[in-house]
Amino acid sequence: MRLALCLVGLLLMGAGSITAQQPPDTTVAPPVRRGPRPHRNGLWGEFGFGAGQVRVGCSDCENVIVANGATSYVRIGSTVSDNVLIGFEFFSLLDQAFGFATGDTTTTAETGTAAIIIMWYPGRHGLFIKGGVGAAYGSFSVPTDSGGVVRADTSTGGGVGLTFGLGWDLPISRKFALTGNLSGFVTALGDVVLPGRRVDDVIATVYQASIGFTIR
Repeated sequence: MRLALCLVGLLLMGAGSITAQQPPDTTVAPPVRRGPRPHRNGLWGEFGFGAGQVRVGCSDCENVIVANGATSYVRIGSTVSDNVLIGFEFFSLLDQAFGFATGDTTTTAETGTAAIIIMWYPGRHGLFIKGGVGAAYGSFSVPTDSGGVVRADTSTGGGVGLTFGLGWDLPISRKFALTGNLSGFVTALGDVVLPGRRVDDVIATVYQASIGFTIR
């Protein structure tokens, strides 16, 4: 009996010695892949162009005036975090056949905003939501014939502009992307004095669809 107990004790001591001599397991589990991280860091810039529609209302207009035009924009700014960008946006719409009255297509109109914007990316994909506020302007050039000489009388207005919209960044490389935008711009231009006519309380709403080139 004593011999059996001694053998069991020797076996237990040998197993403990072997276990103590084994090196600890230092294997690190591989990290969980969650898809590529969008590159948003430091300064960024974007410019683009597209089609736009402007709807102009005023206090003495019988109907809302609707016209189409070409749009362009430039954005520059800085990165707050992976999900938030802040910057300046300069936007304009140009319509060379605008009219404040039905059938009048001789006026060249340009409206635009210069706004501080915030772009929020809610996830790791390219979708973003944009909002901003700033200054708005409008320029209306009407050709007039004076003594056989045709010249353009230009009237301007200015006020407050708001912008909102959404878009999607399509990465081409780590720092370059194509950006699709759907945006709206509300510009309160105030009173616009045209040759022979005064248009009071002009408010222009612009809807834009565009493609941009982005460096982030």
